[in-house]
Amino acid sequence: MPGTVLKNVPLTKVSDGDTVKVQIEGRTETLRLACLDTEESFDGGSKPVTIGGKLASAWAKAFFDAEESGEVRGEILVDIEFDTDDPFETCRTKHRGNYGRLICYVYRDGVNYNLRAVETGWSPYFVKYGRSRLHHRAFEEAEAVAQASGRGIWDSTINAGGACRDYEVLVPWWRLRDTVVHDYRLAGGSACALSVRLDYEEIRDAASARREITVLCDLQSGVNKWPGDGALIYAGSKTHRFNLWIQDRDAAKAQEILRLIETRYAENGRGYVYVSGEALMYPEHGERQTPEIILREAKQLSDFA
Repeated sequence: MPGTVLKNVPLTKVSDGDTVKVQIEGRTETLRLACLDTEESFDGGSKPVTIGGKLASAWAKAFFDAEESGEVRGEILVDIEFDTDDPFETCRTKHRGNYGRLICYVYRDGVNYNLRAVETGWSPYFVKYGRSRLHHRAFEEAEAVAQASGRGIWDSTINAGGACRDYEVLVPWWRLRDTVVHDYRLAGGSACALSVRLDYEEIRDAASARREITVLCDLQSGVNKWPGDGALIYAGSKTHRFNLWIQDRDAAKAQEILRLIETRYAENGRGYVYVSGEALMYPEHGERQTPEIILREAKQLSDFA
């Protein structure tokens, strides 16, 4: 399957090893580079800043001929490729990450930067949100080359004595999550369940009509708030808000739901879960309504659609 490609896109800034900014039709867009998760080069997130992250950021800036600040020198044109053959306008709307950034591959002079970053060892093959549809085998081979050669993060001396990431734990967990996404794709995506990111408007329509639906959610963060006697789970993202609500949390059935989330799905568990139930809008009246499903029984949560 060939991906949707946008050619000769002006690159404006290299933020770090897995994030760049471009201009598309006069608008600045931030790109989260698909299948990459370079280590951190500056504070502000939940992951530690590492020497490997700083080196990855410097390598990315050199690759794209950017200043230390990340600003590019002169005019740099790149091609961007989405991991789908959807029309560009669909890609622009649906193929964004949790923070609204476009998810894609970036090419400079015909070289796939994402693959090169994995091959040189500055990022693992990142499949936490699903494997590459277009370049899965190439990414697997690139990661194996980097590991065999002890390049970048696979060189144990890079972060020796400082902060580091535990890939022995992370990589198997990412691959567990990838199997769920892969099965979802093989089943035909929204033919078996709705995706919060890809089918958000359909979810909102169902909530407005109070229809029964099944939604593929990511419960990695577990319960987010404990208002009153209930429990609130943010099962969407900042750009695609979708909630799960558990009322009377001390009741026996609510405790079953909470135990299942904590032991099977939250933190380093499966994360992904199919949630079934009547969708509704909360609040029923108001400008900023959020679609949600009320969880009343543990059987509303399943590994299968």
